[in-house]
Amino acid sequence: MTGSRGADGVGTGADRDLLLATKLHVPSLRDGFVARPRLSAWLTAAVRRELVVVAAPAGFGKSSAMAEWAVGAGTPVAWLSLDEADNDPVRFWRHVAAALDVARPGLAAAVVARSGGLSTPSYHAAVAALVNELAESAETVVLVLDDYHVVDSAPVHASLTYLLEHLPPALRLVVAGRADPPLPLARMRARGRLAELRAEDLRFTEAESAALLGAATARSLPQEATAALAARTEGWAAGLQLAALSLSGRADVELFVTEFSGSNRFVLDYLTEEVLDGQPGAVRQFLLETSVLERLSGPLCDAVRGRDDSQQLLEQVEQANLFLHPLDDSRRWWRYHHLFADLLRARLAREQPDRVAELHRAAGDWYARHRLADQAVHHLLAIGDHERAADIVGEHAQTRLRRREAATLYRWFAALPDELLRARPQLRATKALAALVSGHVEEVEPVLAGVGRGQDTGPGEPGLGPVPAVVALVRAELALRTGSGAAAVRHARDGLALVGRTDGYLDYFLRYDLAAGLVLEGAVDAAEPLLHELAAHPWAVGADPFFAARTLSLTGWMRTVQGRLDDAVRIYRTTLDTWGRPADRTHLPDAGVAHARLAHISYLRDELDAAAEHAETAVDLCRRLGLPRWQVTALVTAARVRHARGDHEGATEALDEAGRLAAGSGVAAPIATSVGVERARIALARGRIGEVEDWVRTRCPTPDDEPHHSREAEYLLLARLLVGRDPRQAARLLARWYDLAAAQHRTGSIIEVRVLQALTRAELDDPSGAAPLLVEALALAAEHRHLRVFVDEGAALAALLRDLLVGRRLERLEGGRAVPRAFLSTLSAAFDRSGDPLLPTARRGAVAVPGLVEPLTARETEILTLLADGRPNRAIAEDLVISVDTVKRHVTHVLDKLAATNRTEAVARARLLGLLS
Repeated sequence: MTGSRGADGVGTGADRDLLLATKLHVPSLRDGFVARPRLSAWLTAAVRRELVVVAAPAGFGKSSAMAEWAVGAGTPVAWLSLDEADNDPVRFWRHVAAALDVARPGLAAAVVARSGGLSTPSYHAAVAALVNELAESAETVVLVLDDYHVVDSAPVHASLTYLLEHLPPALRLVVAGRADPPLPLARMRARGRLAELRAEDLRFTEAESAALLGAATARSLPQEATAALAARTEGWAAGLQLAALSLSGRADVELFVTEFSGSNRFVLDYLTEEVLDGQPGAVRQFLLETSVLERLSGPLCDAVRGRDDSQQLLEQVEQANLFLHPLDDSRRWWRYHHLFADLLRARLAREQPDRVAELHRAAGDWYARHRLADQAVHHLLAIGDHERAADIVGEHAQTRLRRREAATLYRWFAALPDELLRARPQLRATKALAALVSGHVEEVEPVLAGVGRGQDTGPGEPGLGPVPAVVALVRAELALRTGSGAAAVRHARDGLALVGRTDGYLDYFLRYDLAAGLVLEGAVDAAEPLLHELAAHPWAVGADPFFAARTLSLTGWMRTVQGRLDDAVRIYRTTLDTWGRPADRTHLPDAGVAHARLAHISYLRDELDAAAEHAETAVDLCRRLGLPRWQVTALVTAARVRHARGDHEGATEALDEAGRLAAGSGVAAPIATSVGVERARIALARGRIGEVEDWVRTRCPTPDDEPHHSREAEYLLLARLLVGRDPRQAARLLARWYDLAAAQHRTGSIIEVRVLQALTRAELDDPSGAAPLLVEALALAAEHRHLRVFVDEGAALAALLRDLLVGRRLERLEGGRAVPRAFLSTLSAAFDRSGDPLLPTARRGAVAVPGLVEPLTARETEILTLLADGRPNRAIAEDLVISVDTVKRHVTHVLDKLAATNRTEAVARARLLGLLS
């Protein structure tokens, strides 16, 4: 345990799992323990394989055998004893990290930080971070997961399977429980990666049975008696230990041996009665009263029993070998053997039924006072005290949500009766939120239906904040998942009007959803101040990186929508740089999102190699991190890159995979639609007009529809189709979309619309109308190097640009919006790579730049340099050893190609085009 401790041995921190240390402790070997070197040797050999499964019914000594091996293993062993609370995947992986931290100090903090606080729905981020932390380790560590049979969470099983599939060489896994874990055992067995220890292996041999009975009874029993007991218990450790306890103080060993036989259950019942009846009255009563507890400490047992002698009795029970196992080295916490606890509870219910509820309630109150909500809720639910359990759930709801333990919160709510929740609107609304966050989306609407309009928190009812605000947050989250930014904005604003900064969870996420909704709507100007506020929110500047990363990611998206690509790149690189080391930045919180966005931006800049690399990384990370929407986004970008490179088959494969993902859950409508848009866009570029027409009929967009940012890609594709069919209709459509983009200051969209408007004017045989539109697009694009918006339009735009760039037309049209020559050169090179060159191919040694009527030859470039020095024709002829007539002919060509009327004008224009310094 870390941190300060109270007088009762319990840490005083209110927001931490104070019993975690007891789960990480390798079980101590009690006095009189019988060593079983054959099992230790087997485990030592077994952990050379990737997975060891130890599976046997209760009482076969699984934990003891593993503990004996762990003590002398010679290899670092990380131990985690599981309980029902570990069905929350966030908590499970947090506890796994804590267990490994015991063997490798510092590992837990690194894993939690690098996996976004263990926050993603599939929890593969934790596994990725764990794998990375151990990838370069030279020393092997063995992770033991004891009592895995208590885990029935599909996400936990899936993420543990993922760990096995990516297990680093320095990690080995031992999973122990009463049954085979739902992991890919058959596959691992076939590949020789699995070792198995089962009941038959764990049974005590006759020699081991004799040693156990002799140590427990402090005498040498007849060989016939030990053989008989070993046979009748079938080497079952629990039965042998109970037999030894029953034999203590008895002289008639042979009679005792002959009196019991039969199944393990019969042996247990018989011997437990023998053991209990043989204890002093105070000890017997102590055993029964404390049997309701999963873990025991002196102060806790005192509170439950209403006595002050529990610490002494615990030590006495342990010394008597009554199935009490210490959970730490300081003898502050213990637990009963599971089988023994079950039998004690059954006896308590039979003999003192009226005491059961009283004992559970006292335990629940003690845990509640110490802010140990899991245990408090467990005891109160065990006796049906739903009202008190509901109070505790409400008190701890915000803490659980902030720690992203929504699965735990949902489990609590699922145990509360519907009639109670109907009477408590705060809890019912919070249950809807917990269902949404933990992935039970189908349950959200039925739960919300029970929250009446105008209902609010009852007097003194704990919770997240005003009920209407909780409902508003749930509605806003649902709206974002379906791509409805306007609805998200409306609900978030409704909720924010009811909360303050003290309503921490609600305040942060309502602000986030409002900003996200505005960005989704394209209202980036309105979103910007909100994101500045969000970045300074107490939750975003706290120790947990999840909230800061979330805010940064949304800000990067906003910059991309604004067309401010340099800013967006800086933000996404900050996301990668802030939460990791340079060598392993691909395994960070929000890394999948960052790489998906960087892939998109790299593509817009015609950096196809970088775009492909980022897209590939994003697809891999998003698959591992459980982020299907961003996986789809990255695959769409990958398809665009492959199409640009002429790999049409590869583009189709990427879109097919994206389509399959988009058909599943967790992908918002606009993201899913982007797959079809890209497929139609590629079909249009390849001249497959029929496919595009089919897509248009399916989506049903018309030129007269009201523009909405979330559907911009669809309508601009429609515009491209109309340019060649009905350019006047295309012009009307584009005018409306330009007005929307301009009003929202979305530069990227303005550039794209202006390009399409220029093509439309050219199709209408209006080159003078097309030119200024194209110049505006070029001037805007130059600042952040938007290139593909031009190149993707192909030969038609190449021809339009070619007409603009030759001669002096560009200079006459630029006015106050100059287009940098370096950008024009970069754009020209991009068109050359695409196969649609802007300018004629230059002769060997020629100099070609945008703005020249025709490239200058090498000799013409020499003469231009001498003209700039003020040299007359005769001096140039002497320097170059050519005739004056030849010089005059070259000067004429230079003037023509520069569209100049005299030498002075030619030199000035050459400097403007970058041909002269």
